[in-house]
Formats: sequence, structure tokens, C-alpha cells
Amino acid sequence: MTLAPPPGLFTARTWRLPVASPARIHNAALGGTDNYVLDREALAALEETAPGFTELLRATRAWHVRVVRHLAHRGIDQFLDLAAGLPHAHENTHQIAQRHNRDATVAYTDTDPLLLSYGRALLEDNDATHIVSGDHLDPHRLLDHEQLWSVLDLRRPVAVLMTRGVQHELDDHRLSAALTGYRSLLAPGSALALSGWIEPVDDPDLARSVEQVWHIHSGRRLRCRTGSELRRLFDGYDLLDPGLAPVQSWWPDGPLLRAPGKALKLGCGGVGVVPPTPG
Repeated sequence: MTLAPPPGLFTARTWRLPVASPARIHNAALGGTDNYVLDREALAALEETAPGFTELLRATRAWHVRVVRHLAHRGIDQFLDLAAGLPHAHENTHQIAQRHNRDATVAYTDTDPLLLSYGRALLEDNDATHIVSGDHLDPHRLLDHEQLWSVLDLRRPVAVLMTRGVQHELDDHRLSAALTGYRSLLAPGSALALSGWIEPVDDPDLARSVEQVWHIHSGRRLRCRTGSELRRLFDGYDLLDPGLAPVQSWWPDGPLLRAPGKALKLGCGGVGVVPPTPG
């Protein structure tokens, strides 16, 4: 099924202009049409600063697809896609999961009213897919949301997807507390899929440059963590092989056909599983 926005849903007035939007930058990188000149200009500036930046965003999305497929094959049939952003024309989480298990249930969350309206309009005919307004860094309140607990059985494993990247989360304490909260609230066997941008050991200036250009064009700050800082976010989870890895190298579908762009040094992802309860 191809997804398309309802006519007239997106106009310049509906978006907070004149700054680029992270959701629309991603949309432009993935070849979507729900973006504006300023978003494409931001993407071009990031590409100039970090060659291969568009490739990085595409590789991260391809990693997301492989993660959902992998977890569906492991038998997980409930997916919670956090801060999901704009829907894609193809390969949204529900499409991937339900292709491998047609009974899979998927819930998307976001806080942007426009993105929520867009998602609801697109998915109104899919009874196993749901859109919920909620803060992904407040797991206790989010998982207590009536619409979530009415469709997700928290007594069984759930895959929590934070795949757009924790580089947008600046507060380590709040982020770590949220991840601990999901681990404590979800059943053993649940999974956390998480990606983020790291500071390359051999090129720390690359991370600083991307942070600066992103802020200039979007008005929002982001943070490239060290590999050790990103790995610590999985504390308490059992990391699945191959561990925390470059997104393009995490169980790839095939060999890389060309040398990766410089920006791909930034992207890492991993999947952790909630371990059995002691005793």
C-alpha cells in the first residue's frame, strides 16, 4: 500500500517556518515530498559539511526496516514506534511488521499535532495500527495512556523503537531514566531498538560541525555522543548480536557496493532485550 497525504493537509501555514524541521529534513533525504526549500537547503548544507549525510539518513532508515523485520522473525508482534515523525511512502513500521505477521499491532507516538493528524488520516482504515499523542521520555505516563494499554498487552513482549536517533535528546539523565522506565515496565523478552550519532574517534570535528550546521538551519541543538556514552544507554538490557554497530553494518542485506560517505561514521544502532526477571 502506498501512503499519500490527504489533499490540502500540508501548506506553508501548517508548519513552523522559516526554520527547517527535523522531520522534513528526514523526509527530503528519503525522497519524500512533504518538505520545503529551506529543508532541502538544510540537507544540502549538511551534505556539504559531512559528505554522505543523505546516505546516513537513508542508511538509518534501512536499519530500522531490518530491525523491525528481525524482531518480527523473533516472534514479537507488538511494536511501539516512539517519536515516529512523518509517515513514509513505503516501509512504515506497520507495513514491515504486518508483512511478516499480519496480526502484528503497531502504535506510533509523537507530540506534534500536525504529524498526529497526518498519521491518523493515513491509517484510519488499519485497525491494528494506532497513533497516540505522548512524550516518549515519560514511559510511565505514555504506557498508562488508555489508547496504548487498550491495544498493547504489556504482559507480553513489546518492541520499543527509538530509531530516529537519540542525538536529539540532550538530557542524559532524562533519557537514561526513560530507558530504565521502559525496561522496568515491559515484559521480559521485550526489545529496545535505539540509534544515535556518535563522535568519531578519528574525526571529532565532524560531529561538532554537524551539530553546528544543524542548529543554524533548524534552530534546534543535537548532541553526538561518544561510543561509550551511547553503549551505556543499553545498561540493563541484553544486547543482541552484533551489538552496537554502524547502522549500515547491522545485519546488512548484502555487501556494501561502494565506500561509505564520511557522514556514515556518525550513525550507530543496536537492539537490547529485557532480560528475565531474577528468581
